[in-house]
Amino acid sequence: LVEKNPRTGNLGSLIKVFLSRTKELKISAECQNHLFIWQAHNALFIICCLLKVFISRMSEEELQLHFTYEEKA
Repeated sequence: LVEKNPRTGNLGSLIKVFLSRTKELKISAECQNHLFIWQAHNALFIICCLLKVFISRMSEEELQLHFTYEEKA
């Protein structure tokens, strides 16, 4: 993931999915639907773990590459 993420943008995609799920969290909490809550929790946990590893092992410039993905035509 560390090597290929600047080309694939997987971390950015995971963050986008998490942000899109947060809109559904309030509704799912009111309906007692725990599926969305679990999915959002798991996505946030993975993001947290990845960021912890990235921050501890990379310089600021390298870290920036993981968040500035641009799709190539």
